[in-house]
Amino acid sequence: MRTYDAMNPAAVAVQLLLTACITVFCMEPLLLGVSLCCAVGCFLMRSGAGHKGFHLFALGIPLLFALLNPLWNQHGTSVLFFINDRAITKEALFFGFVTGLRLAAVLYWFRIFSDLMTSEKLFYLLRFLSPKLALVFSMAVRNLTLFRQQMRKIQAAQKGLGLYREKHLIDDVRGGIRVFSVLITWALENGIVTAASMTARGYGTGRRTSCTNFRWKRQDAVLLLCTLLFAGVVIVCISRGSLDREFYPVSVPPEHGFCWYTAIAAYTLLALLPVLHEGKESLIWYRLRSGI
Repeated sequence: MRTYDAMNPAAVAVQLLLTACITVFCMEPLLLGVSLCCAVGCFLMRSGAGHKGFHLFALGIPLLFALLNPLWNQHGTSVLFFINDRAITKEALFFGFVTGLRLAAVLYWFRIFSDLMTSEKLFYLLRFLSPKLALVFSMAVRNLTLFRQQMRKIQAAQKGLGLYREKHLIDDVRGGIRVFSVLITWALENGIVTAASMTARGYGTGRRTSCTNFRWKRQDAVLLLCTLLFAGVVIVCISRGSLDREFYPVSVPPEHGFCWYTAIAAYTLLALLPVLHEGKESLIWYRLRSGI
């Protein structure tokens, strides 16, 4: 069984980036809703039912934007009510909701990207452009996780020593300053140790090789071709204006013709590629176990 994160990093990165980029440059509510649902499904499939804080934050963004946008945006002709002589229009509410929907979907896709693309995979993707830049970028991504883990350890040690109380503003600020100071000291020491380790291992004395060679297989080629095909169909439809939607002064949806339906179907398949792959591999594994 070959999971999605075991696929070639180039094919996976192209699929995730094209899916997220189409989400960024499109304002069709149905496409954004499909993007968000597929991203949530893919995230739950990989990470399970945890990360409740992230789910509440991301899924609350559309509602938050829908409530905040009419406060400074009075465009639109359908006035719902007034707040301090400020008109709250249906178009402003709808535009804020769609904008929040787009942001929430992008957050999920890039969260999935950060989970799948490890530092080694990022180095594999960027090594042909600039090996040094690839190394710095992969180390920066790795250090983000290390800093977060180290910060939690320092906070636990500070609380264990009783240096500040919980739910106390002044002690929280003082404790936060101490944690930040210790974390910066640890980061500097860790940088010195890393530099000395790289020098001892002969970094910079010859051509660097990758410890993992990600080979292309038939499944990787099929994934890349399907990604390019579905994304190409959506991009062509967007360039023809088939997904253009007007929000002001009146909300006018695009014409629901053949091109619109084709774009929605193609993007749905593009966003569901991770889920379809995992489902196919799980079905094959289930059939093999049943045959034993």
